Amino acid sequence: MIPRPLRLAGYFFHEFKDCRGIGASTNMNGIRCIERQINPNLARYRDTDLRICVALQHYAMHIGIAQRSTRLPLALVSYEFSLSDASYLDCIRDLVKTEALLDPEFNYGQHTFTVPASKSTLIPSKLYESRHAKDYLRSLYSLRSKDCVTQESEPNTKSQILTAFNNNFFEAARLIFPAPKEIGFLSVYACLIRELFRMSKTFRRYPAHALLHTRGQEFDLCVKNEDGLLFINTFPLVDAKGLLYYTLYALNRLKLDLGSLALFLCGKSPAFNLMDLLSPHIDATAWLPVPARANIPKELPYERYFLCL
Repeated sequence: MIPRPLRLAGYFFHEFKDCRGIGASTNMNGIRCIERQINPNLARYRDTDLRICVALQHYAMHIGIAQRSTRLPLALVSYEFSLSDASYLDCIRDLVKTEALLDPEFNYGQHTFTVPASKSTLIPSKLYESRHAKDYLRSLYSLRSKDCVTQESEPNTKSQILTAFNNNFFEAARLIFPAPKEIGFLSVYACLIRELFRMSKTFRRYPAHALLHTRGQEFDLCVKNEDGLLFINTFPLVDAKGLLYYTLYALNRLKLDLGSLALFLCGKSPAFNLMDLLSPHIDATAWLPVPARANIPKELPYERYFLCL
């Protein structure tokens, strides 16, 4: 099979070189391209060796393409939508028609989508009952009738991750990846746990590790020590004072020595400086490092786009 997306990748790299970096834009019926980064080495891969992940939001969509086995990032394209919620699926349909990386004939090896604005919880696998999936989430969150629930097996913690999100996002994923293509779902919690366990293997000199992820009006905190996962939760993100309070309160309740903790940051940058806020309290604070052998260009900050890659 001719690897069509790879042949086109070089075309995109040159054609859209003026639409690279925040602030650059291409307008199209209420759809604005705000960032386009295509690695010219994409043309060396067959489409079956690639993983495409789409992050769906109410007014934005991010497309990430990476090598399947190494997660080497090869493309990141971001769009903003100016249409109303009622026109969301029409906006997705228009984008599928015009964004050649979403050509349905491309035989990507893996199709995945994620929803950053979602609600998740973990249930130990030995206690999990699928018929109570929505009940587990309802005990923590207010769910709408049209919300759908996904379930993921999390091997590091031997648990099931349940996630609820608006059904419009699932319909959008089906428009982007039409049947009979299989679609995988990757929750924010699954990404955080994956990255936290990756960091614990790399930074072994610290007995405890934490990952703080900011996403709009919320932030997630995930903590583990040598015995495994200790804590994962989502908090409201209002201001710097609130983020600092919730973070230190959770770590103190876990009775962790902050001097023996490594804290990693990722996600959408808030209005305040996270490093300046947290490093005086936790000395070993750093932005989430990229995976080994992943050559991330500085125009593509990994701490913002790791969900797609």
